[in-house]
Amino acid sequence: MVIYTNKVYENKKGYLYIPVIWREEFNIHNGLEIGIDCYHNSILVIDKSLKREFKQIISNKGYLTIPYALRQKLICNTFQIIIEQKDERILLAPK
Repeated sequence: MVIYTNKVYENKKGYLYIPVIWREEFNIHNGLEIGIDCYHNSILVIDKSLKREFKQIISNKGYLTIPYALRQKLICNTFQIIIEQKDERILLAPK
């Protein structure tokens, strides 16, 4: 199932907060290394796959830093947060 949230990520400081409910559902815990990739310089994919171009660690408060080099590639600055439950991943798509 795909959930289109009302939440928005703005590509300014590079921090994305992952709410507790999503972390619990996807078994993403503090200190876990996760993968981040960018498709077509516009869509970010965040999941537990370590085969992605970038790898980051979830902070103890549920924050994830989008790497600066990746943020520089992005065409858009405002993204809608989409949850793909089946694939256990978070997508950031241009709004």
